[in-house]
Amino acid sequence: MVHPVDIVEVELTQPLPCDLPSGNVRLLVRLGGRPIGFFAPSVAMSGLRDDARRMLTEHVREAIPPGLLGAEESVPRAGFDAASVAWPQPPTALSISVVVTTCEASRGLLRTLDGLRRQSHEPKQIIVVDNRPETSGVAAQLRQENLDDVILVEEARKGLSRARNAGLAVIDSDLVAFTDDDVVVDPRWTEALLSGFVDDQVGCVTGLVLPLELRTPAQQWMEEFGGYSKGFLRRRFDLAGHRAEGPLYPYAAGVFGTGANAAFRTRALRELGGFDEHLGTGRPSRGGEDLDIYLSVIQSGRAIVYEPGALIRHRHHADFADLRKQVHGYGVGLAAMLAKRIATSKHERREISRRVAAGAAYALSPRSGKNRTKSTTYPASLTVLELFGMVYGPYAYWRSRRTG
Repeated sequence: MVHPVDIVEVELTQPLPCDLPSGNVRLLVRLGGRPIGFFAPSVAMSGLRDDARRMLTEHVREAIPPGLLGAEESVPRAGFDAASVAWPQPPTALSISVVVTTCEASRGLLRTLDGLRRQSHEPKQIIVVDNRPETSGVAAQLRQENLDDVILVEEARKGLSRARNAGLAVIDSDLVAFTDDDVVVDPRWTEALLSGFVDDQVGCVTGLVLPLELRTPAQQWMEEFGGYSKGFLRRRFDLAGHRAEGPLYPYAAGVFGTGANAAFRTRALRELGGFDEHLGTGRPSRGGEDLDIYLSVIQSGRAIVYEPGALIRHRHHADFADLRKQVHGYGVGLAAMLAKRIATSKHERREISRRVAAGAAYALSPRSGKNRTKSTTYPASLTVLELFGMVYGPYAYWRSRRTG
């Protein structure tokens, strides 16, 4: 039986609590507001004895800035000095705007917009793209809430990529960030995204996505499926000296980040043609548009930076039936994206064909990075649905092409 999991935050610049919770709990550990760990504490950590503090430290040590621990070797009971913890500084010359895609009026949309309007670095534009304008009620909701500073763009053609491209078309800033209407945005999200554009070669910066709640089995199984987190260390990816380990790189494109938490240089994204409108939710291909654009960024000679300080919290599907559709859609989208790359690039056709055996092992082996985190309660039907989706994906891409 799968029990609800509580998410508890611990800030390491504050005195540590008398007890760290145990049981069905995940700790979100922050340092000066910056996320540096997300894990299930062991029963032995229920009291803050010296051994418990050391165990906490081991979970987050890699993400603590060098030299901050010093001779202590563990997090001080009184917490770190907040003045000694500094966030990476964003480039002052770059402006950033945010595109939020939606297809219905909801409290979630208002919550996302509220977070964007409270950012430490104010976005130049906040754009909502309504992908179901005839029936969504989004325009009326924005008027009712007096959100006059939010730009509404209506895109009646169905598809997430079309909606994102509609937002991209009206951007008037150096950078454009994309997110969805079912997330809670951390107060320093845009600031952290900006900080990743450390040089002109960086074409895209992605951020950390953690679950907003883990109350139902479906939400917990989504994390076992892989979730959206890519860790708590900043990483740079390109085709030169910054490559992920393993034979699948760069075609295991999920290593770069998640489409609901990504920023691009506006000019570069336009030069790449924006998002492929044959891919993505709302099209027969069901997904893959984010993986596709990340590959396009990398293949163009640009770099992607993953910046975990750019945190959003995502509300996973609570219902198992919705999770089944989602996992199946991810399988379809991945294979559709690969089919697109094979069909349109002779070079990538060769590159992908060399990775078929490694890709099959990654998808099927219980010891692969994809599958080893799955518990004994993880439903086998989800694995089967994802694999069926992968088989269907190339046909789905062909259908998307046919329907225009």
